[in-house]
Amino acid sequence: MLKDTIKKRRSVRKYKEKEIDREVLENLLMYASMGPSNGNSHPVEFIVVDDKDEIQKLSEMNSFATMYLAGAPVIVIVIANTDICKTWVEESSIAASYLQLLCEEEGLSTCWINLVEGKTQDKTSYEEYFKEEFGVKAPYRASCLIPIGYKKMGTKDHEEFDVSSKIHYNKF
Repeated sequence: MLKDTIKKRRSVRKYKEKEIDREVLENLLMYASMGPSNGNSHPVEFIVVDDKDEIQKLSEMNSFATMYLAGAPVIVIVIANTDICKTWVEESSIAASYLQLLCEEEGLSTCWINLVEGKTQDKTSYEEYFKEEFGVKAPYRASCLIPIGYKKMGTKDHEEFDVSSKIHYNKF
């Protein structure tokens, strides 16, 4: 059930040294692509990084936010064609969120690293970095990184809580 998957999904940064089956991953990416899309435009695409040297490069991109990536067996770079629609950030986010929930259902763990704005530790913009290192050129932009693997340690499920203070009817 989706509610149980949502409660179980946590950000995981330590992974077992266990490969992820490509067929399983491609199936998950297909379903992640089925999210709602402005005018059915589907501007989102994926770069699957499973080469250890490329993963190491990503782990060195930032001092704190990405250092744990070196231990991930796979990292998905979520990219979108910005010429296709203006809502590429939102659509990338939907696809990435779907991917994270699908991975959880499959027994895989993930995390999210935002790439829409920011710079690497050597002050290169994310846009320039992904252009140089991964060939992501305009009109494409990288929106986030999703490391995927089998978690090394257990995590506590989210607990239900009283959401009434966050719900507003008709006006804020």
